[in-house]
Amino acid sequence: RACACACAGAGAGADAGAGAGGGTVAAACAARILVVEDHWANRKLLQSMLRQRGFSSESVENGLEAVDITAERQFDIILMDCNMPVMDGWQATEAIRAQDGPNRDTPIVAVTANAMKGDRDKCLAAGMDDYLSKPVDRGRLQDLVLAWIRRRSAAGRPDGDSCGADEGAASEGAAAA
Repeated sequence: RACACACAGAGAGADAGAGAGGGTVAAACAARILVVEDHWANRKLLQSMLRQRGFSSESVENGLEAVDITAERQFDIILMDCNMPVMDGWQATEAIRAQDGPNRDTPIVAVTANAMKGDRDKCLAAGMDDYLSKPVDRGRLQDLVLAWIRRRSAAGRPDGDSCGADEGAASEGAAAA
């Protein structure tokens, strides 16, 4: 299930520790990424940054749409804005965690302009796994996504679709501010 994509060589150590079959690279290439962002320009920018590394993603415009799609479809990582209309990112995260669906344990990363003291803690308290402040640094976003995909792949996806990733998955707090 190997694939040739930009994620194989981008960034320091992008395929470090991959098995003979390129499991980590295959996991990254096949990753299912959901971008939850209400601003069209921000959504397109995040998706463009992900594409530059070889990732593909889909997007929704608010937390309620995120809750709906995550009840039905499995994702490997969710990038969640916090301040959105209809349902904000904190409420959406709590709802996703409360579901008996395929994304209950999927990593959710806050991608937010809330960068004041205590904002990261608020995101983690809501059930998010990591935090990335805006404006988003492309390399940091790409590295963070790859780290979470490696970690998830090393543990084996909940749906049993492990890509044979390495034992050198990301360490805790890969994107600590």
